[in-house]
Amino acid sequence: MELLRVIPPLPTTERGTFCSISCDKAGERLLYCSGSNVIWRPTASLTTGGEKAEEIFCWKGHVKNTTCAAMSPNGQWVVSGDTSGAVRLWGAKGEHAQKNEYKLWDGTVKDVGWSDDSGRLVACGDGKEVRAVAMIWDTGSKTGEVTGHTKQVNSISFRSQRPFKIATGGEDMQVAFHQGPPFKFVRSHSTHSNFVNCVRFSPDGEWFLSAGSDAKLCLYDGKEGEFLKEFQKPTGLSGSFWAMAWSPDSSRVATAGGDKKLRIWDRDSGAQVAEAAVGTNLQDMQVGITWPSASKVISVALDGRLICWEVGSGLSMEGIVDGTQGPLNCLASDSMTGNLIYGGTQGSIAVTPATGASMRAMVGKGIQHLFAHSKSYAGAPETRVVSLDDCVRRLNLETGELSAPVELKEFVVAGGWLDAEETMLLLVSGKRNFHCVSDSLLWTKPNATERRATSAAVLGGRPGKLAVAMEQPGGYVEGVASNEFDIVYFEVADATPEGIVQKSVLRKHVAEVSAMKFSPSGEFLASGDAANKILVWSLSTGTPTLLLSDWSFHTARIACLDWLPGGRRLVSGSLDRHLFVWDVDHPEKRLQVKDAHKGGVTGVAACGETSFASVGHDGFVLVHVG
Repeated sequence: MELLRVIPPLPTTERGTFCSISCDKAGERLLYCSGSNVIWRPTASLTTGGEKAEEIFCWKGHVKNTTCAAMSPNGQWVVSGDTSGAVRLWGAKGEHAQKNEYKLWDGTVKDVGWSDDSGRLVACGDGKEVRAVAMIWDTGSKTGEVTGHTKQVNSISFRSQRPFKIATGGEDMQVAFHQGPPFKFVRSHSTHSNFVNCVRFSPDGEWFLSAGSDAKLCLYDGKEGEFLKEFQKPTGLSGSFWAMAWSPDSSRVATAGGDKKLRIWDRDSGAQVAEAAVGTNLQDMQVGITWPSASKVISVALDGRLICWEVGSGLSMEGIVDGTQGPLNCLASDSMTGNLIYGGTQGSIAVTPATGASMRAMVGKGIQHLFAHSKSYAGAPETRVVSLDDCVRRLNLETGELSAPVELKEFVVAGGWLDAEETMLLLVSGKRNFHCVSDSLLWTKPNATERRATSAAVLGGRPGKLAVAMEQPGGYVEGVASNEFDIVYFEVADATPEGIVQKSVLRKHVAEVSAMKFSPSGEFLASGDAANKILVWSLSTGTPTLLLSDWSFHTARIACLDWLPGGRRLVSGSLDRHLFVWDVDHPEKRLQVKDAHKGGVTGVAACGETSFASVGHDGFVLVHVG
């Protein structure tokens, strides 16, 4: 299998703290943290839709959520920190092997940085006694003490020109200055009246700046650490400065603010020279920023959007990179438009076309299921969305607008299109009921199954097909728990409660059935269970018969299944992180995609005759072909 496309998740952000984003020294790669991963992407093609799969990289070595990352100036190494107080040092080239891990403290690592010779590291964060360190990169040996704070240190910066200096800023409202090596505290400044969120030395080492929650931007001498001046506040400035970045020539500074504005400042005059507003909503708050080249600035909004700016005599928005944050739960492919639609735990849905920028819609509750249309659908481009508020919504794929919710007030286990025209959804609930939904709840069939459903599959048409897997019955037989994990097979004569008639019960699974899917023609039903086994049932004779039972190469629960359009090849995804492609005509053959998604695969969807997409707990969308 070949990886055709990679759609990474957006940076992880948190209200009330800055988001660490950075670039390599050449300004060609953007680094940021997402969940427990560190991601880099090419800066040149962020907004053009021309990112190549091989240009996007994800390092998956952290166990806890990552918080900050920086690449060494020589481009050989990356240091990244996480919420457990650990920093990991790993290769930026080759196999990206981890060289070392250093446990600094028990709290979060908030910021990391390198010396210009790539020989020294600095880090700061939320330690009880030690809150900031300077060390040799390859041994972890401390080079003096970085002190001067009584509370969490939010930011740290290394002056690379000799003599070396370190500046820190923290929640005790202090800006501290150190010299070395070995480093020792020299002086601190009480120039801020609220948290200091970011400190940065200028590229030429002549200056450093501090930015804080008091909306102050303060300039200091880079060699002696003396306070020089506070920048002039323009009319209307409010909110926190969450992050700041120097221009490559050290003459200007960009700030990311809680007032949803990006601002450019002149160092010599200490005055603002340009500003631009992102929007008026809370999610438009700017929480991270980097300045990769003379004419380009990249900022991060609170909802994770990456915003590229063109900087000249003024400031203009070049483009926005939108998408989703956090783990993804579900995926659908719209055959009419070629769009991929995916959603996750954060309550957002992204629509990504084959070419071009992604679009996002916010539901606010975790996304459970997405139902896209086939090529036979004659209506406007749309997808139906089921979320954890037990509601169904219609998502317009052209505008990103969501319809008013249809309330079910029951957890939806699974579902699918009931009719061949794909205008009605049949949803199987966790309370043993069937619901038929269009723009409203059309009808409910109560107590439709004997026990609670664990999975279901629907194939629309006349007649249609429905399969519902049930949890095991309670009780014991001769002291042994029942292992009857039945699948009830129904035929659907028409779109009424009476038209759904039970035909047979399929009994071969010995573990909970967790995923099912009919082939496009209805010839086969695939079912996967919690014991990593996949069965294929033949429906060609009208009575389901077991066709294949030896597809058991996954090592964990089967999470998702989908058939490629020809109906002969099946794609499976599992919590073991792997993907398999199976062939009913050659059951002994299989294609494997190893370690496709860190944390497990949660969704697969066919998007072409030989291609399919997958999503997982790592927040990535991958498109495979082969």
